[in-house]
Amino acid sequence: MSHDALQTISLSIALGVFSYIISRAYKIPAIVFYLVCGFVFGPAGFNLIRTEEAIGGGIAPMVEIAVAIILFEGGLSLSIQGFRMEKKAIRRLLFITIPITGGAAALLSHYLTGMPWLFAGFFGALIVVTGPTVIGSILKSVALNQRLEILLNWESLWGDVIGVMVSALALELILVSKGGVITAGVFAHLLLGTFVGSLVGLAGGVLLKHIVAWLEKLKDPALSGIASFGGAVALFYISGRIVESSGPLAVVVAGMYLSLKCGDAVVGIRHFKEQIASLFISTLFVLLSAFVNPMELIHLWPTMLAVAFILGAVVRPLAVHLAMAGSDVTLRERWYMGVIGPRGIVAVATASYAAFLLPGFPYEMKVILNQTMAIIFFSGVVATVLCRPLASLLKVRVPHAQTGILLVGSNPMSREFARLLSRHVPVAFLETRRDACSLATDQGFQTVCADMLSADVYEEASREGYDRLVALTRNNALNELVALRAASHMAPGRVYRGVARRAEETLLTGNDNVAHVAFSDGFFITEAVRRMEKGHAWLTEKEADELGDGDIPLARLNGEGKGVLIMRPGIDPSGTLICYSRKEKTAAKVGAP
Repeated sequence: MSHDALQTISLSIALGVFSYIISRAYKIPAIVFYLVCGFVFGPAGFNLIRTEEAIGGGIAPMVEIAVAIILFEGGLSLSIQGFRMEKKAIRRLLFITIPITGGAAALLSHYLTGMPWLFAGFFGALIVVTGPTVIGSILKSVALNQRLEILLNWESLWGDVIGVMVSALALELILVSKGGVITAGVFAHLLLGTFVGSLVGLAGGVLLKHIVAWLEKLKDPALSGIASFGGAVALFYISGRIVESSGPLAVVVAGMYLSLKCGDAVVGIRHFKEQIASLFISTLFVLLSAFVNPMELIHLWPTMLAVAFILGAVVRPLAVHLAMAGSDVTLRERWYMGVIGPRGIVAVATASYAAFLLPGFPYEMKVILNQTMAIIFFSGVVATVLCRPLASLLKVRVPHAQTGILLVGSNPMSREFARLLSRHVPVAFLETRRDACSLATDQGFQTVCADMLSADVYEEASREGYDRLVALTRNNALNELVALRAASHMAPGRVYRGVARRAEETLLTGNDNVAHVAFSDGFFITEAVRRMEKGHAWLTEKEADELGDGDIPLARLNGEGKGVLIMRPGIDPSGTLICYSRKEKTAAKVGAP
């Protein structure tokens, strides 16, 4: 390996990982940092990363693999239930917003930057993608209402698929017809690609499901992720070999099938894919960012910035409002989706891939690459800066008291607590034992049966809207270990640990910033479970002024029962409360179960 190649790859890995860590720490889309690193260390800056000289055309297959990983991971994360809830709005978003955005981008590219129609059409097709990686970062930083999360997630993933497939057709036209008219064969190719991609993806998903089920029996959690990663890349390649550009659809369909059929195993698959994708994709996109030299087209940047502004401030909001007209989506939600529409990593990948395949059109591809980078950077910055204040201003942010609650440990006390909580907020159980999982599921609760100490479980729960956790096992050490692990993935002050029994050494103190003591210093889970099993205690809703000596408040209802706050020491009970109540004759000591 030459010195330039080693230097380019090593520096790209280091900068990519650094960018990813900073993006996770500050909840900012990583693509923004990738672009900055590529600009600073590429030809426009220090010229230490020389992508074209060091790697050349070898980066093209890396781009295809990256697209396969991103879209497969997106398919794993999509909720079929979410589609059923918002299918009308999702269809309108995909089939009205995307064509309007793409058409407007093509017109702007042709009339403002002077691109020939075929290249303008290619630019319009690739710029419609928003990208699950960028939207995912935004959704982690702000708790939006369920409808907005569903719509943004579905648009980001299927927008990628549609954009990649249509831009591939536009690219094919440039390669084959070189300015000729669009023929019926192009549309037939699109239909055939849709059919083949869906079929290969479904068949591959079924095969991967059986492979994952077999690997689960080996008790090695890493194997399912490795097999799924290899399977996704293989499906992308096989489908693309049968019909050009059908690979993206195949991996999304396969990912969605696994998400629907593999249950808890999907958590481990997502965790592995996030690790491998983080290293590979971060490195690749620093390389791609360094492939572009903005200084070569400095005279066009005022025009390109105007295109970026018009697309983000005019076209996107207008397209969303037109698509959502007549739907149940509120005006506030339409404005939020209209303003928060960042372009994503797949757009960079598609534009870069095209640049390698079209060496005979250097000027046109430089303009498209620079324009794409400009739109991605500024739309990402705007989305990052505005996503939280705009959500609060438009009142589409879910208040802390209305976020979902993850209960760790299934027992008679926690299940009854969950039953009362579920009247007001989403509730799910996390358990390790299969029998406890089955019992909670049989009683109608959403249940995750997985390792309580696995960090990826808590990140997945947070992604699903469960931003609070209460550890209620009958083991103090386990409650504290769970709280420590969960606190690193949830916002400060949203993790609670129950006290299992009296006079037991603890790892955390009541004043620890990692997790609050749940309910009261004098509430002990094992004693409460024993009394409830004997019929000497129960959980109920009471007003604060009705509390007796045998009552311990566990949670307070907010806003006409539309939210719940978990009680902890130091908070005075008020309003309507969920209480642990004992028979007076058993209350030998006030505050003890």
